[in-house]
Amino acid sequence: MPVKNARKITALKHRKAREAGQKFLVEGIRLIQEALTSGAPVEQLVFDREALKTDDRLKQIFQTAAARNILIQQTDRRALKHMGETRQPEGVLGVVRMPGWDRDRALDANALLLLDRIRDPGNLGLIQRTAEAAGVGALFLSKGSVELYNPKVVRASRGAIFRLPVFRNADLSSLIQHLHARSVRVLSAHLEGAPFYKVGRPDRFALLLGNETFGVDPALSTLVDSTLTIPMAKGVNSLNVAVAAGILLFRFREPRRGNA
Repeated sequence: MPVKNARKITALKHRKAREAGQKFLVEGIRLIQEALTSGAPVEQLVFDREALKTDDRLKQIFQTAAARNILIQQTDRRALKHMGETRQPEGVLGVVRMPGWDRDRALDANALLLLDRIRDPGNLGLIQRTAEAAGVGALFLSKGSVELYNPKVVRASRGAIFRLPVFRNADLSSLIQHLHARSVRVLSAHLEGAPFYKVGRPDRFALLLGNETFGVDPALSTLVDSTLTIPMAKGVNSLNVAVAAGILLFRFREPRRGNA
């Protein structure tokens, strides 16, 4: 039996189709498990019928999806590989609807992350994982950034994309002003900022990180409350943005001690 919507599924390898349908592809056992566990709006699953016979993890995914009345279909490995992007498919591919997050609720969080023109999909996915682990309430992604549902971003997020609210095409200038009105302190990474360990930990904060090559837009830097930097060894003048995000987010999520 042919796979229902096979052409539409294959088309989701392209951004235009993802945006038009407000859906994206998820491939592999772990990511599908994360989607189901997170309660993501999974619309359809396609299995490699031969792999399903022998892999207990696939059988468990199948049973979970069936219990939730998710559309399930089976095909051969060659067809599954054609529909997705993974060179070595793990036996399952899913179609997930893009979630609609509550922006007002997200803005009530004590920790937010603002990203200005992040271009590398691996960086964005890793930043999502890190932000979720550090307890960030939401992430705001500016115009000019890599597409959130790019397959490489989805894979690199390792499931965080299903749980951490992300708002795309954000006007960061307006957002920063709005955050100030809500008594949120906005911090920005900058090579000439104060050492991060000398900056007090605010009760509520938003961390602004910039493009991998050019950093934060200078116009945005003028709007923040504080700029901070991560001191490095002599001769080193930059860190990967995802690494910087981890250092700074975990610094500011720690319980405050005295006046530190």
